[in-house]
Amino acid sequence: MIKNYLITACRTLMRYRSVSLLNVIGLSAGMTAAVLIFLWVQNELTYDNYHPDADRIYRITTHLPDYNSTWETTPLNLARAVAREVPDLESIALIASANPVLSVGNELFTEKHAAYVDTNWFRVFHYDFVTGSASAFFSYPYSLILTTSKAKKYFGDKDPVGRLIRIDSTDFRVAAIIRDVAPNSSFPYDILMPQTARMINAQLKKNDESWGNFNYRTFLKLRPNTDSARVAAKITDIMHRYRPGNNDRMSLLPLLGMHFESDLTFSANPVGHGNRKTVYIFSILGIFLLVIACINYVNLTTARASLRAKEVGIRKIVGAGKRSLFLQFILESLVVSIVSLGITLALVWILMPWFRQLTDTNFPSPLHSPATWRVLGITLLTATVLNGIYPALALSSFKPLNVLKGSTVLRFKDVTFRKGLVVLQFAFSVILISGTVVIQRQMAYIQHMDPGFNRSQIVYFDLPYTLFRHKTQSETHSLLAGVKQQLLSQTSIAGVSVASGSVVKVSSSSGGSADWDGRDTSYNPMIHQVSADEDYQQLLQLHLQQGRWFDPANSTDHKNFVLNETAVSEFNIRKPVLGQRFTFHGDTGRIIGIVKDFHFASLHDKIQPLVFFNDEGWRTSFFVKTQPGKLAAAMNAARTIWQSYAPDKPFAYTFLDEEFNNLYKADQKVSTLIFVFSAVAIVISCLGLFGMTSFAARQRIREIGIRKVLGATVIDIVRLVSRDFQRLVVLSILLAIPVSWWTMHAWLDDFAYHIPLSAWFFAMSGGLAAAIALLTVASQCIRAATTNPVHNLRTE
Repeated sequence: MIKNYLITACRTLMRYRSVSLLNVIGLSAGMTAAVLIFLWVQNELTYDNYHPDADRIYRITTHLPDYNSTWETTPLNLARAVAREVPDLESIALIASANPVLSVGNELFTEKHAAYVDTNWFRVFHYDFVTGSASAFFSYPYSLILTTSKAKKYFGDKDPVGRLIRIDSTDFRVAAIIRDVAPNSSFPYDILMPQTARMINAQLKKNDESWGNFNYRTFLKLRPNTDSARVAAKITDIMHRYRPGNNDRMSLLPLLGMHFESDLTFSANPVGHGNRKTVYIFSILGIFLLVIACINYVNLTTARASLRAKEVGIRKIVGAGKRSLFLQFILESLVVSIVSLGITLALVWILMPWFRQLTDTNFPSPLHSPATWRVLGITLLTATVLNGIYPALALSSFKPLNVLKGSTVLRFKDVTFRKGLVVLQFAFSVILISGTVVIQRQMAYIQHMDPGFNRSQIVYFDLPYTLFRHKTQSETHSLLAGVKQQLLSQTSIAGVSVASGSVVKVSSSSGGSADWDGRDTSYNPMIHQVSADEDYQQLLQLHLQQGRWFDPANSTDHKNFVLNETAVSEFNIRKPVLGQRFTFHGDTGRIIGIVKDFHFASLHDKIQPLVFFNDEGWRTSFFVKTQPGKLAAAMNAARTIWQSYAPDKPFAYTFLDEEFNNLYKADQKVSTLIFVFSAVAIVISCLGLFGMTSFAARQRIREIGIRKVLGATVIDIVRLVSRDFQRLVVLSILLAIPVSWWTMHAWLDDFAYHIPLSAWFFAMSGGLAAAIALLTVASQCIRAATTNPVHNLRTE
């Protein structure tokens, strides 16, 4: 019986080729977009869940209320004390990020995804060892673990185990190879080193063992049924006993919630953090796209019910039951869904490289990923149910006598339901168009706004910290001045400044080290800080509101300070501000200038207090402004100078423009994805309108012929046929605008600085949707209206 149903279903689909083709194209497009979105959503929502007992793994978080800061790091000594004094632990593991320079053969590589781990790391977290083992790795302090991709990069097809890689001046031996880390991991490290190698360095050991240094992320695996809040309270008590006089509070963050953490002052996580709101938006978007595609199928199938009414009537008269007819139409839906799924799988395979690049996520091959097949299976089931249930119920419920008498086969409520689906479909499209317009405008605002500093034709690089090790203040000054003078002597370089870090994202901050006249002693704000030389302000074109910048001719400027407007306002410094006492990091001087506020972080964040000071001991970054058209020559000159000081280190530099754009990389991804999937939604909606209009025109073909004979123009006929569709589109626009406004208002709230929501955004979106719908409908109406009326009147 099932075989007979399938044969009948295939024959029916072949008989109505145009409708079947529209259904397959629309459904394939919607399913492809939905599958790609759901793959990304699943990846975001399943971060770190592949570790055994992931629900019992927590990270210690440090809250510093005195400085209004939250850190993901803790002191090394805290982990040791917790291991001794807290009995509720099954295990405790430590990790510290590193940026080693590797020498392999005659090539140098700087690796950003590397870390030191302690001996418990592999007891808490799961890794797949290809060769070697954790015990072999920890048996020798200078060992390395590489991922398979890094091993191939460094050694090709040769066996990497036992081979040597030089890091700084030490040879490390490859002890094991692990499979590449999963794309949904918060630990995307390609290189792991034992913590014992770090502790051999006497200076690092001394720093790490200080209770004032927070250099490690500490993870706990609790025993089953342990109260995490009680453990956190014990850890806080330990912190207060060993660090008396502080108000630090320790909490435990579940591993499975770490990816969406949003309250950190600074994060060492190489993959960054996800945005739960964005995940929800894309989940809804994926559902929208799938529903829009299924609406096409439902509308076209039920609209053409009259063409199959006699078939259904005869089947019922000869004994077919409602159940068998229902199954027949469900199988037709299943066949269309399976054909669409096959096309979807091919499209996902083709588009996956582009999608990996766009989302910056290394999704596995679709054919070999259980996650892909799981998403495909769910999508197929959803599409079959959405496509099949209502049409099957509608078609199988015909009364055979009414059908054979020529009565209307669908009731009024069926037509109303179909129109409601059209309204819903185009409302989704209008919402997506509005979202695209607002997001694109916000991205344009970010790109074209004045951040308050110049980033054009400026690159910077950091001298290796090893060059400054054990140097006196005088030797440090000579080194910095020498490099700066050599750079300035190049004709391709227009200017040079030396500072402690990038102006685009000032990550260095300090709390509790500032004082000024009139300060409330209980107020210890977290202050962003930059040590800058005398050329910094002019090179970056920072605007001074009052006062002056540092002057090398002024012998007291090494203890003076320049504050931004926010610092002056929030610190409530007495007026006149210039000349007021200010103490920072133990140096007491005067405020000599106030710089106008500029954006030294993402527009998602409000401008924070910033202090510039003039201490050479903090500076390792050289900012180089190149002459117009001489970028390559400037970089070659800088590379030559670099190699004369650090021949064993690779020359790495960063463009300020590129770093600025990276601040909004995630937002740009969202913008591109919304744009692409909005286009898909519009195409699918237009396919549905195309099919519906075509069918409506065909139903009224004799009426159109008679009207033409009686003198109706093409415009009259287009207006007649398209009137109902125009009303539906207008209604969908009216329904979509409030939802669009609310959605975009919520999205813009994530930015501290954003464009105002203007009515013309939504008017333009509605107008664009209406124009697209009108063109789609008009194309079919004009075709019907220009057909020879004699031919129309001969049509039965």
